[in-house]
Amino acid sequence: MNDRRCFETLDRSLRDLFDCQAKPFGRKSVLLGGDFRQTLPIIQGASKSTILASSLPRSYLWNNFKVYKLTKNMRLQRPNITSAEQNLISEFSSWLVSIGDGDIGTPDMSDPQDIKLIRIPDQYLIPYTDNALTELIRLIYDNDTLKNPDATTLSRKAIVCPTNNMVHEINSMVLDMAAGPTKTYTSIDSVVPHPGDNTDIDVLYPVEYLNLLNFNGLPTHVLELKFNSPVVLLRNLNPKDGLCNGTRLIVTQLLPAIVEVQIMTGKFIGRKVYIAKISLTYKDKELPFELKRKQFPLRLCYAMTINKSQGQSLDKIGLYLPQPIFSHGQLYVALSRATTPHSLKIVIVPHGDDDAALTKNIVYSDFLKEIDSTAN
Repeated sequence: MNDRRCFETLDRSLRDLFDCQAKPFGRKSVLLGGDFRQTLPIIQGASKSTILASSLPRSYLWNNFKVYKLTKNMRLQRPNITSAEQNLISEFSSWLVSIGDGDIGTPDMSDPQDIKLIRIPDQYLIPYTDNALTELIRLIYDNDTLKNPDATTLSRKAIVCPTNNMVHEINSMVLDMAAGPTKTYTSIDSVVPHPGDNTDIDVLYPVEYLNLLNFNGLPTHVLELKFNSPVVLLRNLNPKDGLCNGTRLIVTQLLPAIVEVQIMTGKFIGRKVYIAKISLTYKDKELPFELKRKQFPLRLCYAMTINKSQGQSLDKIGLYLPQPIFSHGQLYVALSRATTPHSLKIVIVPHGDDDAALTKNIVYSDFLKEIDSTAN
């Protein structure tokens, strides 16, 4: 939502399409929805100024938008909740907004402007021990869920953490706990040399090495699945029918060349579709080749990264922090997936003598105040 390049490309296309070069979006009205408290465009190794420069408010289009802010907390409008529950939800929502705005916490000496240390209230914490992660998993995915999983239950639960490496570890742990046999699918990996490269690249980078490579947005070489395990789609296959990058699905059949899945989220809930292996490529300027991987564009999603969880509303959410979050809005995104204060549990892994109830919160408060100044 925040990447200005997408909207500038749309703007130029609509101006050309409707032969109206003088008016933004070809004189068409454009309505956007989002929250700048959430994560900003992801640019590997970029500085704060570079990240902000790529965001929508830094676009030439920004002055043409009018900003309106929502003011009513719809969570408090639920029927059949008591006044005590309303007060609890109201306090929880105010706490989340304070974290999103960067208004609470102690400035961190490494970057006092943008980083604050937040003390997590005890009611949300699982005290850290060697078994804290297993306890968190058991709390989110209880025995009944693991033995009798269904789309409705799984769509309302998740564990989130900052990095993909930790996501893979948690997914493997939960899959081992789940009932039923495991079916393993392996990818076919190859390299595409850069133009003009005359080196015998297949000798330099054998298949065994390529199989070990894992990158964000790319399925793993080994994909292990079980009947009724939740997965997330890694590519836009058919957006018109609900098959978008980030769509959560549940496995309903494991066939030799095809996986049958059922959509768990969005307006196409319940629809069954078939997923085949496709060829995906990964380019990186630091790699001397382009990796080509033929695999199902799926990944287990008992756990997911904080960034991938944006847009989800969950009845049970576990936040696992083996290390602090590392970019603007990540802590707010993770905590605000919870629909009630009772649905959230957090494990913070302390390092050395660190307080196990403290964690970092990164918020570009100056950027948010700039946005607020343009709101109506």
